[in-house]
Amino acid sequence: MTKIKKPEIFICDCHSTEHQMVFLHETDEDFPMVYVHVHLNKKPFWERLKYGIKYIFGYKSRYGAFDEFIFSPDDAERLQSVVNYLKQPE
Repeated sequence: MTKIKKPEIFICDCHSTEHQMVFLHETDEDFPMVYVHVHLNKKPFWERLKYGIKYIFGYKSRYGAFDEFIFSPDDAERLQSVVNYLKQPE
């Protein structure tokens, strides 16, 4: 039986709610799993159009497409709880 724990929501230390991560804890048949949902920034129209055209023609950056997330020292305890959850004895 699958049990879902309360999600942990982390907001970037820059205090922008556009930079957030949601950690979902789920146990399926006694196997701990954590899913991370990352909110992606909405870019201006012309920047998205330019990126979309490059994508259509097969352009791929060797670094990928990413943004940043800054963890605060205040998040350490909650991050540790996620790690402890994953390290549960089998």
